[in-house]
Amino acid sequence: MSCIFCQIIQGKSNAYKIYEDELTIAFLDINPISNGHTLIVPKLHETKLENLPEEHSIALFKTVRELVGPIQKAMSTSSANIGINNGREAGQIIPHIHVHIIPRDENEPIWRSGRKNFSKKSKESFEEIALKIRKEIGF
Repeated sequence: MSCIFCQIIQGKSNAYKIYEDELTIAFLDINPISNGHTLIVPKLHETKLENLPEEHSIALFKTVRELVGPIQKAMSTSSANIGINNGREAGQIIPHIHVHIIPRDENEPIWRSGRKNFSKKSKESFEEIALKIRKEIGF
């Protein structure tokens, strides 16, 4: 399968993983909008939310709810954008449903869909951020 998220789930591609359970996995976005920008992905490959079986939808949003607070705390902020691009025309780049958690602080411009304000990070920076978040989660 050519889906990069499925390759990450199967351990065939590397990611800065911060959490995993039976039905979901969470890892840092490699094109972050802010430090700690995390993707929560169901392990079942499905492109759109409305096609994801209920059990997997519940697990996906349970993971989002459980991770948003620790991610914000690790990134020293109390706010986050939480978003889904549901389909190619909505800006979905990887055709595997996923939820973005984008920590925000008062000094950053508000993210809008389609805005390209990504910042490149070093491997060491990603590792440091992932470690901070994993410590807050206890993973």
